[in-house]
Amino acid sequence: MEMHRNREEAVNTQLAVLISKLGIDADAETIHDHGKHRPDVLFQLRGLRGVIEGKFADTPNAETVVLDDARKRVRAGIAHIAAAVVYGNELRSAATAKILKTLSGARLRYRIVTEVPEEREDWLEGDAASLMEALRRAQASLAQDDIVEKTAQALNIQLGNVARLWMGQTGACDRLSDLLGIMPPKGETAAKAKERRETAAKVSALVLANALIFQDQLAASDDRVFPLRKTGKETDLVAAVSKHWRFVWKAINYVPIFQLGERVLDELPSSPNTTSAVKSLLEEAKTICAQQAALRHDLMGRIYHWLLHHAKYLGTYYTSVSAATLLLKIALAADWKRDFGDPAQLAGFNVADLACGTGTLLMAAAQAFLDDYIRKRAASGRSLEPEDLSILHRTLMENTLHGYDVLPSAVHLTASTLALLAPEVAFVGMNLYVMPLGVDHGKARLGSLDFLDGNEIETQFELDLSQSETIRASAGESWRKPAQCRETIRTSAGESRADKAVLPKLDLCVMNPPFVRSVGGNLLFGSLPDDRGALQKELKKQVKKKNLFASVTAGLGSVFVALADKHLKIGGRLAFVLPAALASGEAWGATRKLIADTYHLETVIASHDAERPNFSENTNLSELLFIARKRARGETPGRTVYISLWRNPRSIHDAMYLANEVAQKAKVAGIKEGGITGICLGDAKLAEMVALPAAAGAEIWLGALFAQAELLRISWHLQRGELYLPGVSRREKIPVCRLDNLGALGPDRKRIHEGFKVTKSDWTPFAGFWNHNAAEVVTINQSANCRLLEWKESPRGPNYGSHLWQRAGNILLAERLWTQTQKIVAARFGEKVLGNTWWALDTQALDEPMQKALCLWLNSSFGVLSFFSRRVVTRSTFVGMKQPAWLSMPVLNVFDLSEGQRSALASSYDQLAEEALAPLAQLDTDPVRKKIDDALCAAFEWPSIAPIRQLLAREPGLSGRNIAPEPTQGRLDLPEARKNDEDRSAPTLL
Repeated sequence: MEMHRNREEAVNTQLAVLISKLGIDADAETIHDHGKHRPDVLFQLRGLRGVIEGKFADTPNAETVVLDDARKRVRAGIAHIAAAVVYGNELRSAATAKILKTLSGARLRYRIVTEVPEEREDWLEGDAASLMEALRRAQASLAQDDIVEKTAQALNIQLGNVARLWMGQTGACDRLSDLLGIMPPKGETAAKAKERRETAAKVSALVLANALIFQDQLAASDDRVFPLRKTGKETDLVAAVSKHWRFVWKAINYVPIFQLGERVLDELPSSPNTTSAVKSLLEEAKTICAQQAALRHDLMGRIYHWLLHHAKYLGTYYTSVSAATLLLKIALAADWKRDFGDPAQLAGFNVADLACGTGTLLMAAAQAFLDDYIRKRAASGRSLEPEDLSILHRTLMENTLHGYDVLPSAVHLTASTLALLAPEVAFVGMNLYVMPLGVDHGKARLGSLDFLDGNEIETQFELDLSQSETIRASAGESWRKPAQCRETIRTSAGESRADKAVLPKLDLCVMNPPFVRSVGGNLLFGSLPDDRGALQKELKKQVKKKNLFASVTAGLGSVFVALADKHLKIGGRLAFVLPAALASGEAWGATRKLIADTYHLETVIASHDAERPNFSENTNLSELLFIARKRARGETPGRTVYISLWRNPRSIHDAMYLANEVAQKAKVAGIKEGGITGICLGDAKLAEMVALPAAAGAEIWLGALFAQAELLRISWHLQRGELYLPGVSRREKIPVCRLDNLGALGPDRKRIHEGFKVTKSDWTPFAGFWNHNAAEVVTINQSANCRLLEWKESPRGPNYGSHLWQRAGNILLAERLWTQTQKIVAARFGEKVLGNTWWALDTQALDEPMQKALCLWLNSSFGVLSFFSRRVVTRSTFVGMKQPAWLSMPVLNVFDLSEGQRSALASSYDQLAEEALAPLAQLDTDPVRKKIDDALCAAFEWPSIAPIRQLLAREPGLSGRNIAPEPTQGRLDLPEARKNDEDRSAPTLL
């Protein structure tokens, strides 16, 4: 009788089942052609793709064959981690029904392969549990060992060395600056010129290093391209590199990468310094080429972010790689009604970044498409051969991805970053364009914002000849681009080329647009001082002419949202990085209304990480991410899921894990409106998710303002006149009303400065309270600290000060707060005052006890919570409060108080008004704040509100401290370990 012999795929299937029981989501697939075309086992490990390749021990050269298979999966980008496994002979002959049992106790030989170069070359032995522990350790090591960061730091040091060699050559540096679009402003100081030249030198060195790296990658698949080892042996290295790059971009392709590199070399003088610099960059490039993982994860973009000394150059902050990964993984995990495993369907899917910078968001989109492509094809039994991945990459580069920016060097890096995903794939063309910015022959050009007038724009700089329109010219004539770029495009005699940027109708618009505004120093277009006035005028004209739902006061970001909306298909999505002020800022009201009226705001991600409130590099400004789908006519918007990050991902691997958990919990937990679910890694909570009904009109996005959903719930009820306390079933009624029902607010600081001058020596009838000194303003009761002189030379007229004084009040409300140092939300005075950092509240309708009761409330935990829920977040604990937010704030309705309550609260005010309060961040341990809270609770017979104080003190936006410890490393968050934190079935917020 013939002995029973199992096929490898039968054992692979059972191994998938076994590792699933060990806590890994593994898909045991039907293997076609003995596993040649697809991985044996494909699984997710904390958001990373993993594969297991297996062979029986009796297969000739089993270890060599299976290890080669595993390495190929990682090199091709199919997996981040792979395990090569050799099965013993007992599994070859085990009965089919007993494979799983046999496998559970079997000794396996295995070896782990990751994107990081292998340190050990020996095979290990153990059971399936040991194999999974090895995979977990590999994942933890990969997450901790940020190879991109280390590689970037090493290259950054080399760029600095090269820049020092060139800095003495001011003419060369000025030419490089000109070439890269880093233009010197009129009246540039010597110090600023030195910084500009240093930046130009470093960026130019980066362009050269980038082209060298891509050359070596391309050489592996194209025998016409020289590897760096061969190039490095040339006698005249600089001339050889320049000549070879010209051949590549003319005869093969990759114009955006090699043409700019050649032009950089052309601007450098023939000198030992130039040769030494290129040689050192070539050696560094060879080292980097051994780090394939770094090349796949936007290495060059990260370095470019570091090199721009002035992060506000053109108002640009570049998206961190981890934030881009998180945003795009979540955005593309949505239901798109498309099969992204089918290149034909993907080819008609248009993704654009209208301010692409170095392409970080487009790179993240490409990676997310790759994840979905692999998953969809594996699940449906389609092949996953190298040619299948080549088709995907070609489709993405030639059809799907579109990038636009105003800096040639940034777009050069976008092209190489995307191409490095598959350097062996030759593209016909890439949809990347440098957009015109500045005044050109009297016409103001606004970069990508010129798409407000249509979907085609003549650009200033040609990146890819395949996209160009030919213009006939006389022999030898060349086309001169605008002076801002000062480059000549030259083709064959008799013709030149003019490029047109085309913006198709979009399925997905991803952006981290410039943040600059027209206030606070007038930074809007501030990098182009000579043209700024004309550009600002044109922008305002366009916003008004097109009747856009946008505010120039909010900055260019608001206008870019409106622009994206103009070119987005029904059913398409926006995926943006914007200032956290979008959630509650007055100037962003038009943008919130546009989204509320036209979109389903699906996801908002806010960082409440005290150390990392931002999603961009080179800034500590607070930011948020949002994803919104354009609704069909008549469609009702659905709920919004708010994700409050307790720990903002630092690495790509952290972001992938978090995105995977968000996708899984959103589906499995099925968060209902008001429901909460937590996301944990080991013992530490990374984030909370809560679902709320859609905001209406310009209504604020309340869910983005709280790290803790429990405190969000308390705030929700407070605004509706209810006292909700965790663990207390009874909800007390609170008499609240809008603040504008009790009084009117006075003028803003700009108007006050236009009407008055300040004096501390002369007496005037106008009292003032200047500044908000944290060390001095410690009690609720205050006195004027200056007098105001009416400014007779005011541009608004000699009596403008007297006009403003009619709106003075004897209660001042904070206009902005630094919660870690400042103590007072509202102060009361014995006379009418105006303040430069305060809003005056005119309470003529309130008697003295009512004023005291109101001031006590505003400085209680209730008042702090109300302020917190309407604040405009600028930078972590530095927050502002505009007039409309104060006017709509729910406060104690002192008209509804009984005589006894009014008297009791006024008496408490008299006792506490001169007692020094601790900073708002310390309200949980502040005895005076507790006395204020207790006075309110006693007057209304409410239970203690200590939980509110405790929760507020935990909020990073108030305390400046992180709410969660560092996540436990090296421990997989197994399903059984997170059951207690899985959807807590919290009561509805409604």
